[in-house]
Amino acid sequence: MATLPFALAGVSAEFGVIILLYLEHAWEVRLAAGKSSEADLVDAIREGAVLRVRPNAMTVAVIVAGLVPAMIGSGTRSAITQRIAAPMVGG
Repeated sequence: MATLPFALAGVSAEFGVIILLYLEHAWEVRLAAGKSSEADLVDAIREGAVLRVRPNAMTVAVIVAGLVPAMIGSGTRSAITQRIAAPMVGG
């Protein structure tokens, strides 16, 4: 039971690392083109973030779609699965 919050934190950390890589890449492309103003930085942040919105949203949707049936189930051992799924669905 104690590992569930760590699993959720792991997924969040993975998302954070990946988005930082995309942000860094977008900024490096701007720097290579000779653009280094504050407006260019903001544009690079927007570009890098937009590239990760859909994959992150789809990952979260799949996690929620897989765990919602466990949350609303009423069969054998449903009390245990609800406790396991609750932190992942509710954060």
